[in-house]
Amino acid sequence: MSIGLLGGSFDPAHFGHLHISNIAISSLNLDQIWWLVTSQNPLKKKNQLSNIKDRLASTKIIKKNYKIKAQTLELQLGTNFTYDTIKKLKAIMPRVNFYWVMGADNLLNMHRWKNWKKIFYLCPIIVFDRPKYFYKAMSSKTAKCFWNNRYDIKKLKKQTLPAWCFLKTKLDYNNSTSIRKSMSVKL
Repeated sequence: MSIGLLGGSFDPAHFGHLHISNIAISSLNLDQIWWLVTSQNPLKKKNQLSNIKDRLASTKIIKKNYKIKAQTLELQLGTNFTYDTIKKLKAIMPRVNFYWVMGADNLLNMHRWKNWKKIFYLCPIIVFDRPKYFYKAMSSKTAKCFWNNRYDIKKLKKQTLPAWCFLKTKLDYNNSTSIRKSMSVKL
C-alpha cells in the first residue's frame, strides 16, 4: 500500500490542496493521500488548536474523492512535528510506503523543521511548485543539501532514500492566507 501525507494547517483547506493531492495520487499511483490537519504548526505563534474543528470541516471540498482522507492524526498520535509523525506511522504501519507531499513554500523553510534532514531518510518527498516560489525553493538550503538526490517522479519509487522530486505542474493560485483575508472582509 502507498499513502501520501500532506501536512498543514488547512486554515482553510482549498482547491490548491485538492489539486496537488490529485496529481500525487495519479503520478505515484497512491492508494490514498492523508491530509494531516495539524493541531499546531510549530513555526506559527497563533494558537491553532482552538479552531481545529473548523479547519477540519473546511476539508469537505474532498467529499467526492474517496482516496483523500482528512484527519487530525497528529493529535491522535501525540505528535507535533513531521519527523515524529512519519517515524511513528512507519512503526505502526511498516508495510506501507509513505510519501511526504508539500508545496514549494515549505521547501523554502524546511531547514527550520525539527530533524529536517532526517525526514529525507524516512520517505520520498514530493514538492509541488507554487506561484512565485520556484527559484526561491530551488535555491533553498534544503534543496541545495539534497540536490544530488532529486529525481524525476517516474523514477522516485525505485530510488534509495534520500529521494525527492520537484513537480512543475499547472499552478493553482489558491492560498489560505488570501482566503482568510477575503473572509474577514466579508464579515
